[in-house]
Amino acid sequence: MISQTTEYALRAVVWLAANPEKPLTAQQIAEATRVPAGYLAKVLQGLSRAGLLHSQRGLGGGFTLARSPNSLTMWEVVQAVDPLKRIHECPLGFEAHGADLCPLHRQLDDAIAGIEKAFTNCKISKLIDTSDGSSPLCAYHPKGTTGRGAKRAKR
Repeated sequence: MISQTTEYALRAVVWLAANPEKPLTAQQIAEATRVPAGYLAKVLQGLSRAGLLHSQRGLGGGFTLARSPNSLTMWEVVQAVDPLKRIHECPLGFEAHGADLCPLHRQLDDAIAGIEKAFTNCKISKLIDTSDGSSPLCAYHPKGTTGRGAKRAKR
């Protein structure tokens, strides 16, 4: 139900939240999250335009979260890159439906409502919590990153 762009944005935000020590380049994030670098650069620009990331050019530059992972939600990331829209009236324009949705569109809207609730209630900080022993995304770390609670992968 979410696009690949949304998945990539969430991976990037989770990785940045787990590695807050210094700005990370698009290439570093792409390598760690296994997202094509060129595509990720566009996703990161969109997240920056939405005010979710800070970007800094030049030596020592890169991307950082603009807000604390404790206040940023999955829903905000989703809505910044590929918004999910609730269905408030018949998408087909059937006047007979009025304010009521047909069973198909009601079910679709209910599903979107469930996703909205789950993602709104999920802070990014929850996605980097390592208290259960697992690391965010994977155990691989590009040069210069540490990753909270993760082990360095063998090369």
